Amino acid sequence: MAKFSQYTKKNGSTWWSYQAYLGVNEFGKEIRTTRRGFKTKKEAQLALNQLLVDYQNGQHQQNKIMTFKELYDLWLENHRLRVKKSTVATNRRFIEQYVLKYLGDIEVNKISVVQCQKIVNKWHEKYKQYAYFRKVTAQVLQFGVQLEILADNPMRKTLLPRKKEEDTFPNFYTKEQLELFFSCLEEHVKNDGRTGLKLQAFFRILAFTGLRKSEVLSLQWEDIDFFNQQLKVGKTLAVDEHGRIIIQTPKTESSTRTIALDRITIKLLQQWRSNQMEWYLKFGYNTSSEQQYLFTNKFNELYYPQAPNDWLYNILEKYNLPKITLHGFRHTHASLLFESGATPKDVQERLGHKDIKTTMNIYTHVTPNKIKETGEQFANYVNF
Repeated sequence: MAKFSQYTKKNGSTWWSYQAYLGVNEFGKEIRTTRRGFKTKKEAQLALNQLLVDYQNGQHQQNKIMTFKELYDLWLENHRLRVKKSTVATNRRFIEQYVLKYLGDIEVNKISVVQCQKIVNKWHEKYKQYAYFRKVTAQVLQFGVQLEILADNPMRKTLLPRKKEEDTFPNFYTKEQLELFFSCLEEHVKNDGRTGLKLQAFFRILAFTGLRKSEVLSLQWEDIDFFNQQLKVGKTLAVDEHGRIIIQTPKTESSTRTIALDRITIKLLQQWRSNQMEWYLKFGYNTSSEQQYLFTNKFNELYYPQAPNDWLYNILEKYNLPKITLHGFRHTHASLLFESGATPKDVQERLGHKDIKTTMNIYTHVTPNKIKETGEQFANYVNF
């Protein structure tokens, strides 16, 4: 359906224009056009008729031109079929917040290597995740190459700037620091009984098993074998692209594992389960099922991943403890395992790494006690 209208220029002359809908392109996007500068309505009608003929004959080029945003939409549709929902959510956030503002409206065949390099440099100046922005942008453009929309991938030809030197804090605790943390947590429990006990159980699992935060938040009571003192890891908690909490399978097969628990951790979990049933029953929730999750909010709903970050921040601030992240407890567990004499293979299996290279690359740091012990071992061995 076309719309014809008359308009007046600044010099007082009158002209005709039309707006027309031509259809949809192969990507489902509506094709509309506006043309101006016709002396009469009849002239505008004739021009529109010719345009429609050209379009039907395949001479109209608009449906052959694709912007980066259009390619991204097509890529995203395919991406959802190939990766986990949490990965889709992460990649959508990165592209839609940090990539589309630079490339969204640009026709993909006009994106140059120089243009991509300038964008990468800007990301490097502002964001720590600049390498990931480049990686996921290259994935979208490579999809265009595979569909023969693009001849090559300009983002892949860019050079990744050197990582900035930054002052970073040691993201793990020594044995003494870990003891201090849990003594402060004990004090926290005294001040806030049931909530404190929940936090104590959460951080005990985190520090004494090396589980990831997402693995701990997905635990159900059926995953805890009190008799054999074991914990089964087979799922993770994540957030999908719509902001909904989901439970999904682990990242790799090696992440599915069974971990031995110590006696104190078992006792603490038994206490928390008893308290959980008693406390939630007062609010009308029956948490006695084996499918009950270990850690839920006051409405017995799963926590968003940010919640434990807030718990940790409050404890560190309240007791003026050394800075550490939640993932730092996983680093701590690995470091103290090495210090206690565990082999790299032991650590790999307990942490659920796919291969031992990951274990050694990430956890090459050792605690000060281990450094001192290594020096003594060398001196005793050389013995002069």
